[in-house]
Amino acid sequence: MIRQSALLRSLRRATLLLALLGAAYLVLRFDLVNLPDGSCSPLRRYEAGDRLIVDRRPSSVEVGDAVLVRDGAGTLHLALISAERDSDGALWCSSDCERCEGFDSGRDGWIPRSSVAGRILLAWVY
Repeated sequence: MIRQSALLRSLRRATLLLALLGAAYLVLRFDLVNLPDGSCSPLRRYEAGDRLIVDRRPSSVEVGDAVLVRDGAGTLHLALISAERDSDGALWCSSDCERCEGFDSGRDGWIPRSSVAGRILLAWVY
């Protein structure tokens, strides 16, 4: 028969292990990105200085989602998915703020889905 103290010790260890695994998952899956102060945002829904929680491994992205996309030079851009091409799943991205130039598929063309570095889940003013 298991003693109560041994059972409690095992439960504490299991709880600690689960908490550590959960924390590791959160660190590996999500990222916190700060939009620089004093700059402009290419999307009206976000402003300079906002903090963004980014899902680095989104299971899906859809038209209307705000995403981080990587251009051919490897630079990250904040963009809005405007359309999806059915034949190969390529994405048409744009910005919706006229006063701030951002990534624009009108200039850069369709991008492969693999160029999406993350989907914005949440934003708040820091």
